[in-house]
Amino acid sequence: MKDYHSKYSDKDKWIGVLDLGESIYTVIVTTDVEESVNYNEAKEFLGRAFNKPYSLNSVIVTNGDYILIDKESYKNKLIFSLGDQKISYCHESCKPLGQIIDKMVKVDITPKEKINKYKATYILISLNILIYLVSVIKARNLFEIDIYTLANMGAKVNVLINDGQVWRLITAAFLHGGLVHIGFNMMALNVIGPQVEKIYGWKKYLIIYFLSALGGSLLSYMLSPQSISVGASGAVFGLLGSMLVFGVINKKSIGKSFMMNIIEVIVLNIIIGLSVPNIDNFGHFGGLILGGLTALIFYWLGKKEAH
Repeated sequence: MKDYHSKYSDKDKWIGVLDLGESIYTVIVTTDVEESVNYNEAKEFLGRAFNKPYSLNSVIVTNGDYILIDKESYKNKLIFSLGDQKISYCHESCKPLGQIIDKMVKVDITPKEKINKYKATYILISLNILIYLVSVIKARNLFEIDIYTLANMGAKVNVLINDGQVWRLITAAFLHGGLVHIGFNMMALNVIGPQVEKIYGWKKYLIIYFLSALGGSLLSYMLSPQSISVGASGAVFGLLGSMLVFGVINKKSIGKSFMMNIIEVIVLNIIIGLSVPNIDNFGHFGGLILGGLTALIFYWLGKKEAH
């Protein structure tokens, strides 16, 4: 945090400063009325205070409508509406700030609000639970689903896939072998899903989810041909892969801790998978790889569109 004296208002003001090594990420908070003056004074101060490149980002608090005139006026701005208590616009450079503000504003978010906000995640969770209930009825067992029921409902069985039932590569991701199995996967999806849905939007999120599920089944099909596999863990690992890619790409703006946290979660789950018997680790690796690759493709396509 750096203080400077404002000639316009004749009082001390502050600028948030994050040194990224080669450059500096800076932030001011201002009302829409004083935006121009505060921005110019902050820019003048930063020019004197630092001998390295910097980006100056503005969090603009407004009581009414804020009009962005042209493309240039969109850059490095986050617009927060006091009336609506939400962010009305957030430039790419301000996304880390947007995440912090969202958390501050939505501290008391109810379960109903969370479900409405992250519909894709909770539709997937509901679908998994519904299919599990069908398998419970068929198997007549709440806690363990027998292998024959799973095979009949669409598990990954290589012999049947070779006979043309390729849809099993997707349906396997919506089946679970027992109550503990689906419980762990849905808890993981409940934690990770909303974050990925927020970062990528629901359409890209669903593409990442289904391609990760497919990737997990394909690698298991190729490298574990004798196994009969089920579970959403390949798709969940794919979501982790997409978050890892996001963390690597944005490490300068959001810090390395986000990326390291994701790596720790992935490594921990891989260790658990390798330590516990009857876990399809190839499904995990396949989902992780394809989820990460899909996120990278989205990033490259976004860069192409920007240019």
